[in-house]
Parts: sequence; C-alpha cells; structure tokens
Amino acid sequence: MALDVKHSTRSQRSWWQWVASGILLVVLVVTGWFTYRWYMFGDDLPVTFPAFVMADPDVDESEVTAELVDNHTVLPLQPRYVSIPILGVKQTRTFAMGVDANNMLKSPANISDAAWYDKSATPGSGGVVLINAHNGGITRDGVFAKLGTLKKGDIILIERGDGEKFRYEVRENQSMPLEEVNDTGMKMMMQPVEAGKEGLNLITCDGKWVPRFKQFDRRIMLRAVLVED
Repeated sequence: MALDVKHSTRSQRSWWQWVASGILLVVLVVTGWFTYRWYMFGDDLPVTFPAFVMADPDVDESEVTAELVDNHTVLPLQPRYVSIPILGVKQTRTFAMGVDANNMLKSPANISDAAWYDKSATPGSGGVVLINAHNGGITRDGVFAKLGTLKKGDIILIERGDGEKFRYEVRENQSMPLEEVNDTGMKMMMQPVEAGKEGLNLITCDGKWVPRFKQFDRRIMLRAVLVED
C-alpha cells in the first residue's frame, strides 16, 4: 500500500500554520490588553518600548548651566531660588507663572526649574507661597523627584530677588490622587498648614503617567511654615 507523502506533508504544514496563527493571535490579544491598560490607566508594560513614554515628552531636559543659574533674575520680592539641602537641591531657578486654559498650574519649561504661582504670596509677606516643579521626564529626574521623601522638620530655603533668604520647616507631606487634588487639594494648598503663620507649599507629580490624560495620576502635596533663624 503506497503512502501519499505529499498529502502528509501538506497536512503537517497546515497544522503548524494553525498553531502559528493561534500563537500570533494570543500575542496580539495580550499585547493589545497591556497597551490598553497602559494608555487608559498608566499600568506598567511587561516590556519597555521607546514609543510607550512614561512621562511628559514635552518637558525640556536640557542642562541648566551654572551661568544660567547665576544670571537668573526676578522682581525684588519674588522667589528667585528654591533650595532643599537634605535632597541636594541647590539654587533652583524659580519663575513666576499662572494657570493654563484648564485652570491648572503651569509648570516650568525645564525639568530643573520651579514655578511660583503668581497669584500666591511672596516670601516674607505673611501669606502662602505656592511653588511647583517637575518630578521627572523621559530620561532625567526633575528637581522635585524626591520631594515625597521629605519629613516633618526638614528645611526648605527660598531666596528672593533682592537676596533676602527665608527658612521654612516641613509640617506635612502627602501623596494625593489627582481627583482629590482637583476637588479639595488645591484649596488646601492655598491655606497655611498652621493658622496665622506664613506658609510655603510645594507640589509635584507622583504616581503613574497616564497617556490618556497626559499627566500623572497623583500629586505630592507638601506644606511648610516660616521659621526664624
């Protein structure tokens, strides 16, 4: 009895094609699921791809030179520099900025700079000084990358445009979901942590980068008070 070798070979090839197609389908489904979770909720991918960014790609990550820092000027009563000695943050340039079209605080263009909200108080005025900065970008950490690690009693320094310096002591530091920030958090950040005392409140991003919203899903909310030398 003769064997149909050609038919047998075709059957084996057909079987392997079905297996390969099944494997490809599973890979596509799994890849699609992880991509969906990454886009909608910022979930981590099992494999990192350059196209799947995990931070704002529009942030300027170029170096701020010592010359640029030294030559930075602002109005006499406005914050010129922010320093956080325990984190190694020294003379971070601070720029006066407002809010965007969505009534959100504007962030500084460069990852190594900070933004003072121009509707908040100036240092030494007795009100609340509100400053925000980046936590990180695609390839570099931002100036406030470790802001969430500060503890009660840590010191933050502000230098004004006229050269006068102010010391603030951390009183509370928390990570807050973005929904809560928008609901009640920003109102809290416009208030001093201790009634009757000048405050310095700092904000930066925290949590996961959510591509759907083009922002992180949490914020570090730190409040400090002015202390005498």
